[in-house]
Amino acid sequence: MIVPSALLLVGLAGAHGEGAASTQPARQLDQSTLGLMALDKDSESDTAAEAYLGDGPGDLVRVKTTAFAGFPLALADGTVMMWSTAKRGDKQVARAVFSRNNGLAWSDAVDWFEFPNREKAQWTGGASLVDNKGYIHLFGLEYYQFDFKDRSKAKSPLWHARSRDGGKTWDPVHDVPFGFGYTGSSNNAFQSRTGRIFAPLSALSNRRTGVWVSLCPYSDDNGATWKMPSGEVAINTGAADWYESGAAEPVGIQLTDGRIWLLPRSQDGFQWESFSSDDGMTWTPARHSRFVSNQSAMAVLRLKDGRLLLLWNNCGAEGLPPIHWGNAERAVLAAAISDDEGKTWRGYREVARVTTNAQVSYPYVTQMPNGRLIVNAAGVIATFHPELLSRTEFSETFDRGSRRWSTLASEGVSAVGDPDGGAGKVLKMVKPKADVTSAACLNFPFGRSGTITIALRNEHGFQGAHLTLSDHYDLPGLSRDACFPIQINPKGRIFLNGSGGSWLATPGDLTPAKWHELKLTWDCPNHEALLELDGVEIGRLHQYVCTDGICYLRIRSTAATIDKAGMYVKSVKVTVSP
Repeated sequence: MIVPSALLLVGLAGAHGEGAASTQPARQLDQSTLGLMALDKDSESDTAAEAYLGDGPGDLVRVKTTAFAGFPLALADGTVMMWSTAKRGDKQVARAVFSRNNGLAWSDAVDWFEFPNREKAQWTGGASLVDNKGYIHLFGLEYYQFDFKDRSKAKSPLWHARSRDGGKTWDPVHDVPFGFGYTGSSNNAFQSRTGRIFAPLSALSNRRTGVWVSLCPYSDDNGATWKMPSGEVAINTGAADWYESGAAEPVGIQLTDGRIWLLPRSQDGFQWESFSSDDGMTWTPARHSRFVSNQSAMAVLRLKDGRLLLLWNNCGAEGLPPIHWGNAERAVLAAAISDDEGKTWRGYREVARVTTNAQVSYPYVTQMPNGRLIVNAAGVIATFHPELLSRTEFSETFDRGSRRWSTLASEGVSAVGDPDGGAGKVLKMVKPKADVTSAACLNFPFGRSGTITIALRNEHGFQGAHLTLSDHYDLPGLSRDACFPIQINPKGRIFLNGSGGSWLATPGDLTPAKWHELKLTWDCPNHEALLELDGVEIGRLHQYVCTDGICYLRIRSTAATIDKAGMYVKSVKVTVSP
């Protein structure tokens, strides 16, 4: 972020009630998780205003056992804390709360230390770390002002505080030198096997393009002193007059082969990456990573079992009234997990999603003693188990209404009774206004290959629909062909996307007021997919928009005017190979 941001609210999944059926074995929940579920009152509601995330009870639980919204950190003795900065009259202090039972109960907030009394300084929090000696390290911004036109006036140093006795006493707060006058955030701190501690940050430089550069100040004495980075990571993403360009807000971690992996964000639609093989002294030329994201910081963590976890805004950036582009690019927060040091990833599951014109961003995460992750995402605290990210099957039967689907900037999508009089609910999609989109999208486990089966039916008077798959979230009403798109015209004929943007008719036709099974089997490594209607092959598709895998279904009405008839979706079933 360029300046400190206010806390933002987002609806997270509740925990009670049955989620979509899964063929995978149920995980036994520990008592602290069961306790959090019992206190999660959002779970009592089945309204479309609250997103439902995960596959069933306990997958994602909102922490409401404390009103304190801070940066989470697991201490060496198994205590979990959250900390933040606050004002006490004319003083600014660091505060914390503590839990010894995985978030089920928390202590009262305690003031840890006062910040220096410097005129106009705003002391904000950020990264934290427990090092190999058990020392606690806190980082944040000593913020004064941001001035892009005269960058010499922009001032925001990085501060650091250290406790060598579990938080009983603190060394004096001091600034960490990094060679520039302004940094916009502190998202991450980590320690390498040599004992070197890194505090990645980005600095406002005087470059014409790619104005932000990423750097890693470091300490070789467990935080007693800090050294200037000898190398920096810069990327030329253009936009000479745009203060978001360049290598901004990096996070980093050491891989098992010894390399340091640094992940800065930029404004061009991707997270970038750079590597250091000499403990952070020099860096490889930055390149695009596989992760779609635009102007949003990540979080990275090595789990106790050795796997890597990433959290990021897996979103495109284009808005659609009334959703502003800045909120569209941070509408969902995704999580992924890797057991081969980042070569392949599983999950891409939503762990937070907005349902209004808001955003969820800037994740901070730690792992609790019971194995669950506790995440602060713009002031909302939630926990989830990393097992969620390893699942390969997903089923949606609308037992939670439409709460699994995002319908931002759209109207006419709702869960209704089965038109055949059955006991369950189905998704109905009509277009009540000619100038407002009718569309919805659904997240499922990421797969390089897999099968998605959709039970759907069009009604008499239906005016057309567009279905596509993707590896990231976009506002569902946007005209995006993405991966393996198909169209259904008003007569029910199914069309495939061809070269040059053409649409090719298949022999598949939907009969109005009749349920059909549309099945697509995709293979991203070979850039192809097989499409079947009611068990009969009707087409082969090429992947013109190439992605490494798929984790979203988007359905959009293509009606040019009002469509009161529309279509129904009864179920969606997905099986993937990561």
